[in-house]
Amino acid sequence: MNDQPVGDLLRELAPRVLGTLVRRHGQFDACEDALQEALLAAAQRWPADGVPDQPHAWLLTVASRRLVDFWRRDTARRRRELESAALAPTGTAATATATATADVDDTLVLLFLCCHPDLSPSSQLALTLRAVGGLTTAEIAAAFLMPETAIAKRIVRAKQRIHALGGPLRAARRKPAEGAP
Repeated sequence: MNDQPVGDLLRELAPRVLGTLVRRHGQFDACEDALQEALLAAAQRWPADGVPDQPHAWLLTVASRRLVDFWRRDTARRRRELESAALAPTGTAATATATATADVDDTLVLLFLCCHPDLSPSSQLALTLRAVGGLTTAEIAAAFLMPETAIAKRIVRAKQRIHALGGPLRAARRKPAEGAP
């Protein structure tokens, strides 16, 4: 299989998967890291094994598992640190519950999140190009005619700002009208 169709498919699916992960788990930066690992696994496996029947679901499953693994490792590390400092363990393990099916496209929710009014317009644009557009930090820096480090800092600050805002990470779903399926 040619690498180009796999790359195009991954670029197309990345915003949808990231949107779903952010809606389900609420941690933009951790979800993006998990998605990057899933995309890397797909880029390595799919050319040899073939594209799965449901590539979106495959990416979502792999990314969700990577995210849960990260949380488990982080929780275990924190527990060991607390025990070594002779403090009582808190027992606050982060758990995530899946609330929607894989067929839901959360790209629009992700787009609104990236364009949050508390972010500066340049931060909104850089974050949107990164998360929804799938561009690399280097590509965004070239478009802005700025150093890559400056764009990377802008994106990190935007993610931190969204995280600090608390609630807007989970968009409320509109309930269907009565009698609607």
